[in-house]
Amino acid sequence: MNRRNFIKQTSVAAAGLTILNFPLSGKGAPSNKVVIAIMGLNGRGAYHAAKFAEIAGVEVAYLCDVEEGALNKGLNALKGKSRKPTVEKDIRKLLTRTDFDALVIAAPDHWHAPATLLGLANGKHVYVEKPCSHNPHESELLITAQSKYGKLVQVGSQRRSFPTLINAVKEVKGGIIGEPYMAKSWYTNARKPIGVGKTVNVPPTLDFNLWQGPAPREAYRDNLVHYNWHWFWNWGTGESCNNGNHEIDCCRWFLDVDFPTKVTSAGGRYAYTDDWETPDTQIASFEFGDKKVITWEGRSCNSLRGRQRQRVYYLWHQRHVSEFRRR
Repeated sequence: MNRRNFIKQTSVAAAGLTILNFPLSGKGAPSNKVVIAIMGLNGRGAYHAAKFAEIAGVEVAYLCDVEEGALNKGLNALKGKSRKPTVEKDIRKLLTRTDFDALVIAAPDHWHAPATLLGLANGKHVYVEKPCSHNPHESELLITAQSKYGKLVQVGSQRRSFPTLINAVKEVKGGIIGEPYMAKSWYTNARKPIGVGKTVNVPPTLDFNLWQGPAPREAYRDNLVHYNWHWFWNWGTGESCNNGNHEIDCCRWFLDVDFPTKVTSAGGRYAYTDDWETPDTQIASFEFGDKKVITWEGRSCNSLRGRQRQRVYYLWHQRHVSEFRRR
């Protein structure tokens, strides 16, 4: 299916950054209960299932995934809970149900915007993991749809919930270091090569047609599912939207800026020769008129010495450099 046609067919979209404080609706749901469904359970989704189920007044009623192993992770995360969730593999069928209030999306990136659109068009509030879309055009659609359908949408950029960063931002905005005008951040890791995938039969535990969903169709290969899809343009968004959006968002927060007026980026696949398509090494800058600037450096396959992974934020201001480190 053509991705653009798929998105047009789902009516229009929605993803403004708001706080999840759901109006308590949903057919059959008591007025003091929020009933949710979770899509994508291999990693973050299973974690969400466990954590949402711990909140008073929240009930996880449905789990949605196209792979049996991932579904089992979600079911295991909810063992011992008062309600046993119903399993539905097809998100389109799930969203026709009227007995839940909100959809949580933790599927691969290419599904984020289409699933959000479907959820909104079917009267659901949405929590969608970052990035909220596979490309900028979809983000525009999401904003339009959120306004059209009047539902709440929250994007999972969780760094703004970290107490240490909340305190640091408060101090910076309070003038502890003067007026900052430049922020520098980076993400490093020691990811290994993914090799050259072989076209093989789809495992019987996976519905690959549903997994691809709105993406252009490609043959199944043995180095794609579960995680390596991040590094293919057809389904993923590379390290810049896998981790870079966290660091860049924090820099925006520290500098108190919104949209950049100019963006430049350069990078490539330098570490290994394999199927990996997105940059493993990237440098991007975000300018905000002639007032402030942010830089981000991504090194997916070359970590800092002695550390597997680290996120660092620096702020430049009139007098000196300040460092905020999150391991």
